[in-house]
Amino acid sequence: MPTESRPSPESEPPLGDLSRAETGVEVSGAIAAPPLPWQTLFEAALDAMLIVNSEGVLIEVNRAACALLELPRQALVGRRIADFLLPDTDLEDLWQGFVAAGQVRGDQQLRLASGVVKTVEFAVTAHVYPNHHLAIWRDITDRKCIESERNALSHQLEQWVISSSEKLQRTEAALRLQQQRIDSILNSLECVVWSVHPTTLETIYVNAAVETLYGYSAESFLSNPGLWFSCIHPEDEPLLMADIRAVMNDVRIDREYRIFRADGTERWVRGQARLVRNAVGQPTRIDGTTTDISEQQAALRERKQAELALKENQATQQLILNAIPDLMMRVNRDGYILNLISGGEITLFSPIQPHSHQSIYQGFPRDLADRRMHYVRLALDTGMPQRYEHSLNLNSELRYEESRVVPINDAEVLVIVRDITDRKHAEAIQAELNQKLQRVNAELNRLATVDGLTEIANRRSFDQALDLEWQRARRQQKSLSLVLCDIDYFKPYNDNYGHLAGDDCLRQVAQVLNSVVQRPGDLAARYGGEEFVLLLPDTTLEGAIGVIEKIQAAIAQRHLPHAYSEVARVITLSFGVVCHRPSVKEHSPRELVHRTDLALYQAKAQGRNCYVVGDRMG
Repeated sequence: MPTESRPSPESEPPLGDLSRAETGVEVSGAIAAPPLPWQTLFEAALDAMLIVNSEGVLIEVNRAACALLELPRQALVGRRIADFLLPDTDLEDLWQGFVAAGQVRGDQQLRLASGVVKTVEFAVTAHVYPNHHLAIWRDITDRKCIESERNALSHQLEQWVISSSEKLQRTEAALRLQQQRIDSILNSLECVVWSVHPTTLETIYVNAAVETLYGYSAESFLSNPGLWFSCIHPEDEPLLMADIRAVMNDVRIDREYRIFRADGTERWVRGQARLVRNAVGQPTRIDGTTTDISEQQAALRERKQAELALKENQATQQLILNAIPDLMMRVNRDGYILNLISGGEITLFSPIQPHSHQSIYQGFPRDLADRRMHYVRLALDTGMPQRYEHSLNLNSELRYEESRVVPINDAEVLVIVRDITDRKHAEAIQAELNQKLQRVNAELNRLATVDGLTEIANRRSFDQALDLEWQRARRQQKSLSLVLCDIDYFKPYNDNYGHLAGDDCLRQVAQVLNSVVQRPGDLAARYGGEEFVLLLPDTTLEGAIGVIEKIQAAIAQRHLPHAYSEVARVITLSFGVVCHRPSVKEHSPRELVHRTDLALYQAKAQGRNCYVVGDRMG
C-alpha cells in the first residue's frame, strides 16, 4: 500500500506544467499558453477525471470529480485514492496489478466523507505522462438501484402471474404484456428453433439449443416424434393439445407452460408457434420457438453487454444522459437553483432557466416550496441525504413526485425529482388486486372444505380434523368419540320421491346434525352419499350416546315423511359409535374409523333406526 504523501512543486508538476512539457512551448512572464484540446475536454467532461501519481495521490481533478466526491478541488488535490475506498479494499494488489497491466476497467465502491457509499465504473490508464496516470470514474449508484428495483419487480410480477386464478386472467394478460415489454428491452434470449410436420407432428428440424434446454440431443427429437409431449408437465398437456388444434386454424400460439428435463428437473418455458402454408395454401409445417424463462440471468447478461457497447460510444452516452427521466438541480441554502444538471422528463410547474439562479419559490406553490426548503436545510444541517414524496396538480392532473436531497457541500445540495405517478397508480391497482385475490382464495378455501349440497363440512375437512384430533387425544390422553350415521332406506326414498326431494332430505338431516353438534371442536360432516359422520373430541361414550339421542329426537320432531321405509313412516337414522383413548403407540385413526363403520353395519343388520356401540380398541 503506498504511504500517504502530498505532491510538492519539486516532485510533481501541476496540470499546467504537464501541458508545457507535452507541447514544448516555453511560458514566461505573465503570458500563459493557450489551453490544449485535452485540457478543455478534461474540464468539460461529464465523467469524473483524475490525474494520479504513482503513489496513488491526486494531482489534478475536474469539476465532475469534485461533484462525485462531494469535495472542492483544493480539498481533493493531495489526497490519496485510498482515502475514498472501503476499509477492506486491498489497494496494494490492485495498484501493482494496474501498473503492470497499463490499463484496468471495472466497478468499485467509494465511501465519501459524508458516509455515503457510491458505486462507480472506472477506467484507469497508466503513464499518460511519466509518473502520471489518468483515472475516469462514472457514478452508477442510481443505475444499480434501478436494476435492483427492476429485478425485484420482475420477480414479483412472475410470482403473481403464476398464482393468479382464472378470474384474474385479464390481469395476467396485462402482466404478461408488461413482461414481454421487459423482454424486448433486454433483447431476446437464446431459444430452441423447431419445425414439425402438421399432420404427424414428426420433427423436421430442431437446432442444437434443444440439448441445453431439454437435456436431449437434437437426434433424439428427430427420431422420436413423441419425445416433445413426454417432456410436458401433465397438468399443462391439455392446454398444449388444444393449442395444436388451434394452430391448424392459423391461430398463432403463445403459451407459457412447464416441462421436465432429461434429468427430471422442472423448467418454465414459453412456446410460440404458427402454421406455414405453401403457395397453394396447403399446410407444410408448424414452425416455432421454445424459450427458457426460468432464469432471467441470461437476459440480464444480454442487457449488460448492450449497455457496455453503448458506453463505448460517446454520442450514445449523451443520448442516455438526456433520456434520464429524473430532474436534477443544484440548490443552495437560500433556495436558489444554481443550475440544472439534467433536463429530465418531468413536467415542471413553471419553466426553470438553467444557470439563472432562480428561486424555488418562483412559480412553485408556497407550501411545496416550504417543504422542499425544509429538507434542503435538514440535509445541509445533518449531512445526510433526505427523501420525501409530494403531490401537485399539473394541467388539471394530479401528479406524484419523489424528491431526494443529497448534500454536496456545506452550502449546496443536489435535488433529484422523480415522477412516481405511474408507480402510485400501480400500487393502488396492486392493492386492489391483492384484495380481490384474498377474497377469491377465501372462497376457494370454503369450497374446498364445505360440502356443496348440505353446506356442512365435507369428507376432506373431516379427514383433516380427524388426524388433528387423533394426535391431540393421543398427546393429552383424552377420549375421542366417532359416530357414523346413515339415512334408513334412502335409495327407495330417492327413487320414489325424486332426486330433488332426496337432496332436500340430505340438507335437512345435515341441518339437524349441525344444530346438535355445537360444542367447540365438534364436527358434523357429510361422509359420502347418505352417510354422515360426527367427530366428538374429549367426549366419553355416554356423552356420544347423548348426542345420538338428541339427534334422534330432533329428526323425529321434523316428521319427514318416508312411505317407503320398512321401519317407520318418517325418516330415521342408524348409528354406529366408538369411543377410544389412543395410546402413544397408535399413530393412525384408521382402526377407529373401521370399527365405527362395523358398528353402523351392525345397526343396519339389527333392523335400523337404532345405534350400536362398536367394540373397544386395543
